[in-house]
Amino acid sequence: MSEGALSDLKIVELAEMVAGPFCTKVMADLGAEVIKIEKPGNGDPARQRGPFPHDEPHPDRSALFLYLNTNKRGITLDIHQPAGAELFRALVKDTDIVVEAQPPGTLAALGLGYEQLRALNPRLIMAAISPFGQSGPYKDYKAYDLNCYHFGVVGYETPFNQVTDPATQPPLKAAGEQADFLTGWTTAAAIMCAVHWRHLTGEGQFIDQAAIEAVANMIRPNYPFYYAEPPDGPNRQRLSRRQEWGLPWVWPCRDGYVAILALTDKHWEALKALLGHPDWMEDELFKSPLGRLMHADVIKSLLESWLKEHDRREIYQRGQALHLPVFPVQDLAEVMATPQFHARQFFVPQEIPGAGAVPLPGPPFKMSLTPWSLRRPAPRLGQHNAEVYSALGLSPADMARLQQEGVI
Repeated sequence: MSEGALSDLKIVELAEMVAGPFCTKVMADLGAEVIKIEKPGNGDPARQRGPFPHDEPHPDRSALFLYLNTNKRGITLDIHQPAGAELFRALVKDTDIVVEAQPPGTLAALGLGYEQLRALNPRLIMAAISPFGQSGPYKDYKAYDLNCYHFGVVGYETPFNQVTDPATQPPLKAAGEQADFLTGWTTAAAIMCAVHWRHLTGEGQFIDQAAIEAVANMIRPNYPFYYAEPPDGPNRQRLSRRQEWGLPWVWPCRDGYVAILALTDKHWEALKALLGHPDWMEDELFKSPLGRLMHADVIKSLLESWLKEHDRREIYQRGQALHLPVFPVQDLAEVMATPQFHARQFFVPQEIPGAGAVPLPGPPFKMSLTPWSLRRPAPRLGQHNAEVYSALGLSPADMARLQQEGVI
């Protein structure tokens, strides 16, 4: 098999849970060599998060940890001890990229900040992930996925265009650690930009990635709406009140829900064909996008009546054939059984100790010459200590001593 697209990159990961590990997973699955550093003892808290096979917690069987840490080598290291800091410097000296998610200022206080490490490795790219960034009035505040999701304002639109009574329909949070996953993707993209810059100039870079900015990026069209429109403009009013504006995206049907988007004239014509060209859809009130916006309440009532008499599968298949953006809203079991995902071989079996092969999400995109691949499962805690530290010149006796001292 061909080498991965990023097989020439060496990365050190000093991060836990989702954002940092997902960032490095994206690159590891494309061939990068990643060394994951965990604290001696319990390691990454994601090991305790699960889900677990048969709901039985085990540090080597968390599906979350196993998914986030494929294709990595794992070591244990306490960088807060002088010997641990020295080993970290030795690792970084021959590394292309460091991804860290420590509280701002932590590494600099240990003599491991970007400026100190750049003196050892001028080509180093270092990405620091934190909730609010490395500077500013909130930099030292603690925050988690829930906080960053709402601080980034995405929660204000969840659910989007469905709220009819803001007082009784508070902002919601999407399932899982969506803010952290967004942050991981955004950081990986920024790192690739820095890698390209280094190819051009030979210079490394420091990347300051705030989770709230990664989240806010998801609703960036709202910002020009808010700043450019007068206070009484329609978009400004929608953003201020969270209330339903135009047609919703998710609709009830006979056996569940479907998502339909028919904003343009082309899609409106497809929607008319789906419904069999009823007389009411030919009314002059609905001839233009603005007219449909102004009379959305009428369309909603009539469209819902038709949808409630039809099933998701029928609406989806007929709508897709008409090039209408429409798809069924599925639960997790239905997603796992979706023919489209199986046809594209999206789910990839991964061995989990004590559970056999478990299907986990596979490649986000496919590249023929430098393919995505699973070369190794997520590491057990400290699995590669001997391999990595011997390459740094430590003898078995040195490693035994450092392990006894809690350094590794």
